[in-house]
Amino acid sequence: MRGSLKCRPAFYRQLRNKGVGGNPSKAQNTISEVKTMYEDKTLVCKECGNEFVFTAGEQEFYAEKGFTNEPQRCKACRDARKNAGRAEREMFTTVCSECGKEAKVPFRPKDDRPVYCSECFAKRKEAE
Repeated sequence: MRGSLKCRPAFYRQLRNKGVGGNPSKAQNTISEVKTMYEDKTLVCKECGNEFVFTAGEQEFYAEKGFTNEPQRCKACRDARKNAGRAEREMFTTVCSECGKEAKVPFRPKDDRPVYCSECFAKRKEAE
């Protein structure tokens, strides 16, 4: 029992602040006071208007980080908003040095270095 309390330091600190200290038998009486149960919530995205689920795990994460507001946007809209300022990545087409297939890479290929398609690159990485 004592080991399980040590692996959750925030929980243990809350118990200690309530005056329980390191006594696990007293901790059982106050677990229901300290631990908040979360349930999935359905929220509406303020950007696209679609419903999304604010899961119990996400709620617990928000609480641990000290966030007081619920998310107002769904995951897709949050990601789109986060990436809005970034330029689209330019891709270059070349021929794979190993298999000869067409490969798209995010850098300008140079003639003096081999370039591999995704499959050949993964095989070479695996072999190392």
